[in-house]
Amino acid sequence: MNLWQQFEKSNCKKTNQGISFHYEKGIDRELREFYLNFVKWLRSKYVFPVHISVYVLSREKVRLQNGSLQYGSFRWYPKRSPRIKVPSKVEAALLEECSLAEVYVMILSSLVHELSHYYQWVSALEQTNAVSERQANYYRFRIIEQFFAETTYKQKLFERKENQT
Repeated sequence: MNLWQQFEKSNCKKTNQGISFHYEKGIDRELREFYLNFVKWLRSKYVFPVHISVYVLSREKVRLQNGSLQYGSFRWYPKRSPRIKVPSKVEAALLEECSLAEVYVMILSSLVHELSHYYQWVSALEQTNAVSERQANYYRFRIIEQFFAETTYKQKLFERKENQT
């Protein structure tokens, strides 16, 4: 059974403690709508055995405790719920290479990557950092593809973006 599949509602016997999202001011309205649709689908499909708080930040990268800038972070704490932080601001260089719809998918992939780390943590997987990152990268687009396959949102997103250009 794969990492995410074991937490599908149909396969999981664990109590669902949930997932909550917090958005900074200044996030693109359409990107926020995209997140909201994805979150609605996530909640209908997966169980979150330990409550997880997700912070969507209005910046290009997230600053980690060591000072480095990354596209996302997952942190857990002994006595409070774990947290994920993901940026939502689009880098200008990406917009030159990709459509805005493609950039939205890349931004969402950071969230899925960090949620994969959350499921690794919940599962108490003992693996090297390299293996952990490889596994999270493996799922980053597969979960989004599943979201698109089970909803009509991909068509809506890409049609809307094409009509605006």
